[in-house]
Amino acid sequence: MRFVISYPQTNWDYAKFRFERIVKGKDRSNEVFKGEPGGKLQLLEHLGELGKIKLLDEIYPTKPFGMHYVEGEGLYFICGLPCAEDGVAGDEHIARLNSKGEIDLEIRNPLFTQLRSLRRTKNGLLVTASGIDTLLEVDFKGDVIWSWWATENGYPNAYGDGSIRTLDKQMDHRTKCYSGKFQTTHMNSAIVDPYDETKVLTILFYQGLLVRIDKESLEHEVVISNLNGAHHIRKHSRGYMLSNSRKGEVLIYDHSFKLIDRIKGTNSLYPVKWVQDAYEMPDGKSHLIADCNTFNLRERDLNGKERKFNTRMPNRIFQIEQVPDSFSFKGFSH
Repeated sequence: MRFVISYPQTNWDYAKFRFERIVKGKDRSNEVFKGEPGGKLQLLEHLGELGKIKLLDEIYPTKPFGMHYVEGEGLYFICGLPCAEDGVAGDEHIARLNSKGEIDLEIRNPLFTQLRSLRRTKNGLLVTASGIDTLLEVDFKGDVIWSWWATENGYPNAYGDGSIRTLDKQMDHRTKCYSGKFQTTHMNSAIVDPYDETKVLTILFYQGLLVRIDKESLEHEVVISNLNGAHHIRKHSRGYMLSNSRKGEVLIYDHSFKLIDRIKGTNSLYPVKWVQDAYEMPDGKSHLIADCNTFNLRERDLNGKERKFNTRMPNRIFQIEQVPDSFSFKGFSH
């Protein structure tokens, strides 16, 4: 089995930023948008034994976040510099890497700010625009075909000071630097409900919630609460799965969103836990877990046995995405 992992920032400045915020308690959120972040996609191969993983190749797009591989189309991924200061436009966009290792499609939109997750839908691509607390479904030209704005659906208060956030839908938001304190939810993951295509699931990071949105009415309901820094809602063979990042664990829910399992994702003695993503292996017998603060990709089986692949500091995984065994980066130039 082959899979790709994304690292949005591979420079030491980002590692320093996280150390100062988490360990020293200094909030310098805006600094993370400045300078050259680096960025990397790695292609790895699982060799069939627990945790036995081989690095095949790597490429260096700028700041890659969410990804989705689609058979016959290629690997869609988010990349590009965000706005570093008001008035200086960023270039966050969606790129597609085809079977020849070539970028054959780039999608841009004025609402693309602080993009985090990406999923192919029947009609286009679903992304979370965390900078403006909005879900966007766009077509291949970048035109919006569906949207859900958290600020208009019960979550209008900015995280930093509680002020009411208002957003101009007609402006180019790529020219504004929206640090976390300006956001109301920091939506960071969204998928079409794999068991009901009329619904969309999204994580509201600040509220510790997973909500389910009716695509037609735009009404939503809270289906999971009491999360702590959650990321990456996914389909699972038993229902649903997400990473409860600050608790250093992976949570499994049944089809009714009842919690049925907790999977430890990091060393229990490690003081600052952070599990960014998790992926159920095709045979259902183990999970890959992105244990970011120890810079490890762990594979843990159903009996709790594990083996780890070290990603090396300062490389913190954002997402894991399976690709076919024929997939390669050959020919990549961007």
